[in-house]
Amino acid sequence: MRLKYFYLSVMLLLFFCLILFRATAEAEIYIYKDKSGKMVITDSPPENVGKMEIIKDKGGASSKSSGFRDIEMNLTEKYRPKSDIEKASLSTVTIKTSIRQGSGFFINENGYILTNKHLLRLNETEMKKTEEDIGREDQRIEDYKATMAEEEKQLKEMKSALDDYKSSIERMVNPSARATALQSYQRQSEQYDFYEARLRKRKNESEEKISKYQQETGELTRKARMAELDRKFIILLKDKTELEANLVSVSNDHDLALLRIDRCRSPYLQSGASNQLIQGMRVFAIGSPLGDIDSVSSGVLSGYDHDYIGTDARIFPGNSGGPLITADGTVIGINTMKRIAAKYEGIGFAIPVTKALQEFSKYLKTNS
Repeated sequence: MRLKYFYLSVMLLLFFCLILFRATAEAEIYIYKDKSGKMVITDSPPENVGKMEIIKDKGGASSKSSGFRDIEMNLTEKYRPKSDIEKASLSTVTIKTSIRQGSGFFINENGYILTNKHLLRLNETEMKKTEEDIGREDQRIEDYKATMAEEEKQLKEMKSALDDYKSSIERMVNPSARATALQSYQRQSEQYDFYEARLRKRKNESEEKISKYQQETGELTRKARMAELDRKFIILLKDKTELEANLVSVSNDHDLALLRIDRCRSPYLQSGASNQLIQGMRVFAIGSPLGDIDSVSSGVLSGYDHDYIGTDARIFPGNSGGPLITADGTVIGINTMKRIAAKYEGIGFAIPVTKALQEFSKYLKTNS
């Protein structure tokens, strides 16, 4: 009897454990904004909240298990920035595309990223220049092949002449004349062997170079075509975490593009107004020059107008798309590597962030 009651107690305990586990496994996570506009993530159902996202968090673990990622919290806890510049670096990302690598930055907490269009797409000028360069190189290759063919023809004629000369020597009856002719034949044969070996070496080397060039050209063309169709891009955070971002929009008029990492809360840069720009003020460029993630260079604001902000802060390839910020971490521009910079030695240029906010206002003004 006691054994029967023991089994009954165990069964009841297991029953209640299953109920408890099921309740825990079906926990929900609520994501909404409070009255101040701050993003709130909680497992307690809020009251009097209109727009809200509910995530079923099976297993009762963190929101990360259900696809939501709190990038801001993760990076802040990992790096604990000690200055406004270091804090701004949390919002800066590296962008990998089919054609090149560059930078970008979060412009709001919902994963929107500003960058340069030329990181994602080859513009018409680049495409035309690339096609012209390939055309010139192809012509050089054809000219070189023609030269090699002419030299091969001359060597064949030289070989034929040597063979005829050898036959004539074999028919000579005068031993002295024959010996002299053989010495001459030997010298000419050595010259032929030298020229033939040199031509063969040059031909082999050129064929290897041409093959490599054709492969690289084919790869470049393939990547350029892919870039026109790409809608997803690899994003590297400050800690080198790789995430996927979707293309939201590209500007028709400016070197600007907007990406987004879905289902995340991101660190972001506050944008500065154009009337806050002061010539000579200290500025900082953040980006990934030469593949180095999260590099900072400093300088002064040398000048500005409606289209560009000039600075002597070093902006290298890879910095393109990254933020130009003030000492308090406010973003004032998007670094770019336009050709206009080549006319001004030591001067980099950034597109005013206000222009980007206007361009993508329908995506960013609601902050959603």
